[in-house]
Amino acid sequence: MVTLSQRQHDFTAFIREEEVEEKLHRFLVKKGVSEHEEGDIAQYALMKLWEKWPTASEPMAFTFHVARGRWIDLLRYKRRHAIAVDFMADLMTEVQDPEDDPAQLAVENQLVDGLIKSLPKTQRSVFTCAMRGMPPRQIAKELHLGEATVRSHLRHSRQRLRLLLEEDPELGERSCPRCGP
Repeated sequence: MVTLSQRQHDFTAFIREEEVEEKLHRFLVKKGVSEHEEGDIAQYALMKLWEKWPTASEPMAFTFHVARGRWIDLLRYKRRHAIAVDFMADLMTEVQDPEDDPAQLAVENQLVDGLIKSLPKTQRSVFTCAMRGMPPRQIAKELHLGEATVRSHLRHSRQRLRLLLEEDPELGERSCPRCGP
């Protein structure tokens, strides 16, 4: 029977001897994963390997398979939420064009504020932090919430904003005529 310390030793030896972290890093960089996401994906893959360590017949292949799956899940998540986030980001980015009418910018900002204010308080706080570019982990720390709770609030706020925009398609056109249809 293998003890926990022996299991830990074997796992650590495998990670070091096979240079798993370095190989995983190169693999993910070739896939186009950002440095921030690469660390999270690699950590997730190694955690899953640890869970399956006693039964993993091909640990290296398993690790790469898990990392690839996690990357695909991340891409799907980004694609699902890109519409509302891109729309809101375009609205909140005040790129001053000399031809822009200051009154139009004021109207756009007012509409964006109205959309965001339609969210419940916690969703509004989480969404605003995300719009400023904060990752879920940092938002969770700042707002004293769990990371899963932050992700849930982001998902629900995006769904709510998407529904508002779908209910009134003219709202998107009125709020951001330069964004196009």
